[in-house]
Amino acid sequence: MASSENKLLIQMIHKLGLSQHDQLLPKSTELFRLLQLKCTGGATNLGDYAKATICINLATTLLSLPFDNEIALKLCAMNKSTYANAKRTSEKILDISKTIGISEICIQLGLNQAQKEASILLENYKRYVGGAGSSEIDFAHPQYAAMAVYQACKKLKVKPPKTKLVAFSHLKPTQWSMLEKNWENFLSSFADVDASEKSKVSKANETEPRLIEETAVDTRTIGLKHSSPEKIEPYVNWKKRMLEKAYRELKTR
Repeated sequence: MASSENKLLIQMIHKLGLSQHDQLLPKSTELFRLLQLKCTGGATNLGDYAKATICINLATTLLSLPFDNEIALKLCAMNKSTYANAKRTSEKILDISKTIGISEICIQLGLNQAQKEASILLENYKRYVGGAGSSEIDFAHPQYAAMAVYQACKKLKVKPPKTKLVAFSHLKPTQWSMLEKNWENFLSSFADVDASEKSKVSKANETEPRLIEETAVDTRTIGLKHSSPEKIEPYVNWKKRMLEKAYRELKTR
């Protein structure tokens, strides 16, 4: 028979629309029990519904499964800020250190189409910042993955869920704005370099047909010169002809 905690977790998983993921219940149960054991005094000050929802949320992150934050907030009857703080506190208590990356963010927000572009942008950003001499930046911090997904959505003309991405970044709105400005400078610089490279390729493409044409003309000219070579007179015949000519000239003197 299922325990009361199992019944609660099964109920919450069903309400979150995640019943099809068999591995989610065991992981959520493990986290829920650990949180119950490690919570001392008012460490979290959360009710069972909130604890269950947060543990399910943490389990989806660890298992790279989707999670609907809007439904979770309704189930917990909490606002975004309170929920985010409670989740961070629970992460610390449970010592969950898995880094939230581009893949996890895209899966949870249903932005799989932006994953590849976000990964490319983040790699280019790392080179850009590294080139500026800032090699000690902790790129494992979720702010960079969240911003990469945000910028990828903009580039792909997909409306980015900015509020949710800011929550994933663990940044305050003012910090997010500063990071966004930095990325705008990077993208502008990157666009200038890209345009320069495209210009070089375009000029090379314009020059290539002329080179091909000139080469073809040279080839045709060479071909004409060698297509009808003068006949070379055998030495014996030439010698005989020259001697005969010399004799004729002597006789006429």
